[in-house]
Amino acid sequence: MAISGHKSRLDEVLPARLLREPLTHGLRRLANQARRLVPAGVMTVIPDDLSDELTRDQASELAIIMRGMSLSGMTIVMLLGLDFLRSDVSRLQYALIAGLCLTFSAAIWRATAWLRGPGRSGGGDPNALIDDFRAFTLILGLLWAILLIISMRQAGPAQRDLLYGVAVVCMACPVLISPVSCAFTFWLPVTAGALISLFVAKTVDPFTVACLCGFAALTAFSIVFVNRRLAEGAVRGVRNERDRRVISLLLRDFEENTSDWLWETNAALELVNVSPRLAAVAQRPAHLLCGVFPFVLLGDAARFEPPGAPQVRQLLHSLEQRSPFRDLVVPVTIKGEARSWQLTGKPAQDRNGAFAGFHGVGSDVTVQLRSQEHIAFLARHDSLTKLPNRVQFGEVLHQACAGCDENGLALICLDLDDFKLVNDKSGHATGDGVLVAVAERIRGCLREGDAAARLGGDEFAILLMTDDIEHAATVAQRLVERVSRPYQFDGQPVRIGISIGIAMAPRDNRTPGGLMKCADLALYRAKADGRGTWRVYDPAMDDRLQESRALQSDLRAAVAKGEFRIDYQPIVDLHDQRIVGVEALLRWQHPERGLLAPGQFIPIAESAGLIGPIGSWVLCEACRAAAHWPAHVRVAVNLSPLQFRDPGLIDVIDAALAESGLPPARLELEITETTALETNSHTVDTLWQIHGRGVRIALDDFGTGCSSLSYLRRFPFDKLKIDRSFIRDVGHEKVDAAIIQAIIGLARGMHMTVTAEGVETIEQAELLASYGCAQGQGYLFYQPIGATTIDSAIATDERLFNWTTAYRGNGTAG
Repeated sequence: MAISGHKSRLDEVLPARLLREPLTHGLRRLANQARRLVPAGVMTVIPDDLSDELTRDQASELAIIMRGMSLSGMTIVMLLGLDFLRSDVSRLQYALIAGLCLTFSAAIWRATAWLRGPGRSGGGDPNALIDDFRAFTLILGLLWAILLIISMRQAGPAQRDLLYGVAVVCMACPVLISPVSCAFTFWLPVTAGALISLFVAKTVDPFTVACLCGFAALTAFSIVFVNRRLAEGAVRGVRNERDRRVISLLLRDFEENTSDWLWETNAALELVNVSPRLAAVAQRPAHLLCGVFPFVLLGDAARFEPPGAPQVRQLLHSLEQRSPFRDLVVPVTIKGEARSWQLTGKPAQDRNGAFAGFHGVGSDVTVQLRSQEHIAFLARHDSLTKLPNRVQFGEVLHQACAGCDENGLALICLDLDDFKLVNDKSGHATGDGVLVAVAERIRGCLREGDAAARLGGDEFAILLMTDDIEHAATVAQRLVERVSRPYQFDGQPVRIGISIGIAMAPRDNRTPGGLMKCADLALYRAKADGRGTWRVYDPAMDDRLQESRALQSDLRAAVAKGEFRIDYQPIVDLHDQRIVGVEALLRWQHPERGLLAPGQFIPIAESAGLIGPIGSWVLCEACRAAAHWPAHVRVAVNLSPLQFRDPGLIDVIDAALAESGLPPARLELEITETTALETNSHTVDTLWQIHGRGVRIALDDFGTGCSSLSYLRRFPFDKLKIDRSFIRDVGHEKVDAAIIQAIIGLARGMHMTVTAEGVETIEQAELLASYGCAQGQGYLFYQPIGATTIDSAIATDERLFNWTTAYRGNGTAG
């Protein structure tokens, strides 16, 4: 009767129809029914995009766990059966033990088949495997539950303790099972059977029941918690692996289509998967590049103090700390040639989150660095004579003046006499040759520690580190003699003279500007005395001072009488040949001297403190005139360096824009060389305030005086104006063309517009347009014209030229 009763309860759990269906189909139907036993809230949600990969990984891990648990379970069942052989054992107990062994065997067989077959090869249906294991865990749970209930009723005290231990082990085992549905299909019946077995035992201990209930709650929580953490870890692992594969594919595709190359290391920082591109760049076979990174690439010298020690040390530190690094330029020697590589890398992790090595990209930047060095050299040196330019000379002069009280200093300014006649008579090429030869003779007259520079045009300057005026005079006399000797160009003699002015620091002045002014006054006196000579600055040089004072007095009257006027020179777009801007040029209609250009009175206005009102008037008049022009035409106004020292400059600009109604974006302010040379924090702040209002800022005469990359970084420039000295021979001198192209490329990279000054021929305009220069300004298009004429020119706004027709059709540059 007891046996039949237990059998009837078993039939309720295992319907008879299940026994008549095929085993596989029946297991899956039972698994689907078992999933309903688990609350939806504890099921681990797998993202749809990762479902397939996670399910397959989960199936393989479940197969490993089930095989191990089944082997352990069979051992426990057999030991339990042997222990109960010492007492009366019912047929139902034998049947349950046999059922457990058969189910364990089926689970082992199913797991082994999966791990050796589809699981290892990536085939098979992982969902079907999980469904099968879910059915196995349900059957095992039910069999264990029934076995515990029946055995507890017949067990003695010792056997009861053993059953308690088995129950606890069975309740704890599902913690290791994932997915959670498989865990609960085993845990629920086992836990229920264990609790029921306590009540069917001959004696019920409340403390044992309470402990078992607490343990059941703990295992249930652990199942949910551990499964969720395992699922989250699996999701992260799969996503990391997927990202790694995608990134690897993208990087390989990137390497195939660029000049860069990829590198990769393992966890031991050994270079692996050497790409053909890397082997080609390193000029070594790929199998010889398998070693510890970066020494396999940089050589063992990287362990000590290489030429690029700071960068290499930073690279080694990043590798040691497992931290990413970016754009590290390190020195490399390839077959005796020094080159530079730029390396970027980041640490990689495996699916378990452990460090797996570094992945990165590298490129050979030798050519780029050399180009940058060349551009930087050109920015601080005269492109023709290779002497330092005004920028570098100004820095040296500042440093020398700072210590002139202790060491003394002689400043020599040189100007070639009648150099314009050489250009007009023999051509600009000969004139350039003369400048180069003069620079060489100047170098030959100096000793180590002295400095020479070309300030622009035919102006040179020399710094002698001496306080001995006799020594300075001796050098000046030597310069006059050597520079004045005849030159030979194309078999023809060329003669040139030189005038020199000398100023001593600290005797004459302690500041760079003041010392330069003194030397210039001495130079003007030398020219006035017949040229071809030298003069030392003397405060008693009254002729020049008297003339300056007279002109200064006239200038004050001109401000009051309004004797100034503005001429305008259009700026033309080189691609559609239309006016896009106009530069305002100040003129002084002197009642006795006639029309004076800015160079004749602006220095006097600056020294007399009149540049403020004059500059304000020019700015207001230019804005007022431009307000009536079309919206695409800008007006450019030159600003004096002294205007930047005026704290009211911003207010003047705001007032001019407000009064005229001109939008700030249509006003462009041009900075002179002196402004950039004498830059300070106030100048920088003022420029940024102007730029913040939307007013554009242009650097004038770029390439001669202030073409310094440091200024380009510090100042908010919107435009670079290439000096006319580079445009002059653009069609004949390859050096000038290379410099212009470098400037245009530099400006394009820094998002600046480029305007070429002094465009006089169609050939120049066509070449500049082909180089990518956006705008041109010069006599080819317009000479400076009055306010009325400029209004008419802008209103007409017709194409000035058809490049193809004008240049190719006529066979001339104009």
